[in-house]
Amino acid sequence: MLERRATLKTTSIAVVALFATCLIATSAHAHPTLKSANPPVDGTAAAAPTEIRMSFSEAVISKFSSVELRDQSGIKIATGKVATDAKDEKQLIVTLQAPLKAGAYTVKWTVVTADTHRVNGTYSFKVAG
Repeated sequence: MLERRATLKTTSIAVVALFATCLIATSAHAHPTLKSANPPVDGTAAAAPTEIRMSFSEAVISKFSSVELRDQSGIKIATGKVATDAKDEKQLIVTLQAPLKAGAYTVKWTVVTADTHRVNGTYSFKVAG
């Protein structure tokens, strides 16, 4: 009986340790999140922006990332090539080929990080008229 209790205790400790390890491993491999953007998320740009700049929680690989911009009618707006900031690989930048007119816009983005996590999302902003 005493031996069975010792085995049960050892098994319980092992299960708790394994669970804790899984939690730590999961948080270490979290997916990237959009931390900030310019033009701001759900914000209004006072002047027509010349680029869209998004800051993520992890470094992103521009080669495997994309940004699509649409106006309030759903029409795709031409943009330049997606790139990361040379000084901060957590920032994804896409230049705009022409100034944006006043109105509402939606940014649809997909990023891939160095650990190969692929995440997508959208956000909206307005340009004041």
